[in-house]
Amino acid sequence: MKKIIYLALSSIGILLCSCTTNVVVDSPSFPMASYDEISGTFSGKVVGNINTAFRATNLALEDLKYFRVGQIPGNNSWLVYARALLDEQIVVSLEQLPNEEVAIEISFGSGNLMKSQQIFNAITKNMRLLERR
Repeated sequence: MKKIIYLALSSIGILLCSCTTNVVVDSPSFPMASYDEISGTFSGKVVGNINTAFRATNLALEDLKYFRVGQIPGNNSWLVYARALLDEQIVVSLEQLPNEEVAIEISFGSGNLMKSQQIFNAITKNMRLLERR
């Protein structure tokens, strides 16, 4: 009986720990991001400030033809809400970190790695363009 319980707990632990996928992204400073399959959240970092990241996010959502429906400012953070086709909700969370880094979390509907990665790469591209100005 102890072996069955131990085996069950081990397999549950493996399943919970293996639900995060590392993803290569178009960010020169932080080329690896992660995608949590349980929550459907894509997370990555970029170098820059929160204001540039906010503008880059708005441009990225517009370029990708998503309808931005609102934003909520926080203490060194932003939540940007948008909608995709079939009324899927997109939430982009931006948070200023120390050392001029911005953490970006993207939730696309109930979870879509490919679309989340496209949004993240569009944000990083726009940040590079905005910083050159």
